[in-house]
Amino acid sequence: MRNKKMVAAVAAVVVAAVIIALAYEGGNGRNAQLQNITIGSRAPDYGFLVANGSTVNLSAYIGHPVLLWFVTTWCPSCAQGSEAINQNYQFFRQHGIKIVELELYRDLGYSGPAITSFVGSYAPAAYLNGTVIPAYAGYNMTAEYDPSGYLDIYYLIAANGTILYISGSPSSTLGQLEAEINRAL
Repeated sequence: MRNKKMVAAVAAVVVAAVIIALAYEGGNGRNAQLQNITIGSRAPDYGFLVANGSTVNLSAYIGHPVLLWFVTTWCPSCAQGSEAINQNYQFFRQHGIKIVELELYRDLGYSGPAITSFVGSYAPAAYLNGTVIPAYAGYNMTAEYDPSGYLDIYYLIAANGTILYISGSPSSTLGQLEAEINRAL
């Protein structure tokens, strides 16, 4: 009887793990699609919730370059990245780049401040002048753009909607990002 209970418990855990994996992957071979987000590919068009409560699709930015940056608001490197963007916001502004700083879906399951508070604290000048737009990524957008659950990943997207550059941690990679912007835009 004890063995049957143990087998049933193990089976329940396995079934739960499979269900969670399928839910995360969309249950439709999403990993194959995730491989398509590469430099030169078209950026997947998802809607995201901005601070004023409206939903905006990425396609609304066609015609303007965008830095789509996924963060968690409890992440120290994300805070440092926001500070680095704030110190260099004029560079982005001069190049006409809007930075959409997206809180990953439900902050990847951990507690942190609201994205508006986070951006307002670490990038106040960039936020106040409209260079940085705080927003929330939904589940599907998070799964598509950040399938590995990185805390700090960004995509430089050209005015025509193609991905020009992918990296993470702007506090560490700002020089490379600026060089890529100077080269590509």
